[in-house]
Amino acid sequence: MISLFITRGNEKGRVYDVPPEGATVGRDLDNLICLTDLETSRTHCQVLYEGENFFLIDLKSSNGTTVNGKRVARTSIKIGDHIQVGQTVIVVLAASSIPAPDNSEVPKSRAKIESTLTPGPVRTENLEDSDRFVAVMKSNLQFMYNASLATSRKEVGPMLDDVLSLIFEWTDADRACILLRDGPKKPLQARAVKHRDPTKKDEKLKISRSILKYVDHRAEGVISSDPRNDGSFGKSLSVIESGISEVICVPICGRTYGIGLIYIDKLIETPGGELSFSEDHLKLLHTIAHQTAVAIENEEYYATILEKERMLAVGETAEKLSHRIKNILQSINGGAFLVDEGIDKADISTVEKGWDIVKRNQQRISRLVLEMMLINNDYVPEKESFCVVEMLDHAIETQRVNAESLKVEIEYVCGIRPVKVIGDRRSLLDAVEYVIAEAVKNSRSVDDPKVLVRLESNLEVIEVFVKSAEAEVDDISQESVYKSEIFSAGKEFFPGLELSASQKILRGHGGNVDISNERSHEEYRIWFPVVLPSDQEANTIVQKAQGTNGP
Repeated sequence: MISLFITRGNEKGRVYDVPPEGATVGRDLDNLICLTDLETSRTHCQVLYEGENFFLIDLKSSNGTTVNGKRVARTSIKIGDHIQVGQTVIVVLAASSIPAPDNSEVPKSRAKIESTLTPGPVRTENLEDSDRFVAVMKSNLQFMYNASLATSRKEVGPMLDDVLSLIFEWTDADRACILLRDGPKKPLQARAVKHRDPTKKDEKLKISRSILKYVDHRAEGVISSDPRNDGSFGKSLSVIESGISEVICVPICGRTYGIGLIYIDKLIETPGGELSFSEDHLKLLHTIAHQTAVAIENEEYYATILEKERMLAVGETAEKLSHRIKNILQSINGGAFLVDEGIDKADISTVEKGWDIVKRNQQRISRLVLEMMLINNDYVPEKESFCVVEMLDHAIETQRVNAESLKVEIEYVCGIRPVKVIGDRRSLLDAVEYVIAEAVKNSRSVDDPKVLVRLESNLEVIEVFVKSAEAEVDDISQESVYKSEIFSAGKEFFPGLELSASQKILRGHGGNVDISNERSHEEYRIWFPVVLPSDQEANTIVQKAQGTNGP
């Protein structure tokens, strides 16, 4: 058995035990490991057992799955391997468990040690004080470990079920319930209910309002071995008619308001008059309540942050789209005006000039729609053989035309000879053009702007380095520089529609776009792995690529 420990991502620090039937990873709530990483697919990958071996299967995810840095479709995994899905990194660990002590080498009296938190008497009468202390500490540590696992689930529903299972494991309760409220001054509602007797799972759990009100108003836990005669509850009729023999109820306290309550009870008195609940169990429930409160508030915090990020992304996307559409419409209107003017004057050259403007802007609209579709849909790259150098030459020539209108110069250095690789040429060409266009756009406010583009390869990775024009910043504070327009596209959170499309394309090829903000400029690194057309061509390509360091 193995566990998956998340070391990077929104769920960092969480541990998931993989059950015998395996586990799936993805954004859907149906996955055992549910991630909020927007770069993962709904059902991204799966972990399976086959005998004594463990396997990872990529479920045709959009951005792929890597193990120890290598993209995989199906591979065996072992303890210590690093799995990456989207921006989330997961480490494979041994199953989360604390081995039981080896009783064969200890005295019989010590082999019968029981936790003070477990039902039944504590058998420590024949132990020395030090042994008794060790027994209690081991029990407490075991419980704290189990409690941390129970509250490590991101979704509130499964987490509450795990908490109730833990309560039944460590207490002799007959019934348990967790009540939560949706916000300050909202009513309490039962969110999770559990009966020890599985035949009663469909029975409605009736809880005395007097007990809940007492704990909720005072924000302090209560334990009672005779609730029907306990004056704390004011001789409530609901308590008397409930028939409970023992009860514990503790508050789930948040930072600013009471989130809810945890309630457990016993319906039948223990034979011999012995009590099932003790002060240790009250402390146990307080501990669980505290960790439950932290987990719920963390989930609310992450949900709030995620919603804010989504709202910000929607706002920035709407602003950028509105600006681009406005420019396109203005150009179309200008072209239409020329067409009308040419028709009125019977001037064919003016009509052709206006119609050419309209056609170019129709292409711009088509490109915009394709970018939006690419970002919102799963991307599967086409496979064809093409020359990387020819692709870059085409991208440079196209962007030079656009750059000239903004009075920006593009300097291009090709560091390799023509190399053929396998990939989606059209999409990769778009990705490169998007990045160069972004660098050109961000260079327009600089004196004598020059964008530098450099193509390199180490026979394993194709790299295109793009550097925007450098601004004079000697007399400007760093804070004001980072607020200037030239850095707007370099934000890693929302890099812009074009860069988001570039990122999607390159990640589909196993690569990425790395963006670096310097004080005076921006630098982009476009990279993707080299996939050679065939073994037959490999030697020729290697010889060509190694034959020069530049043109």
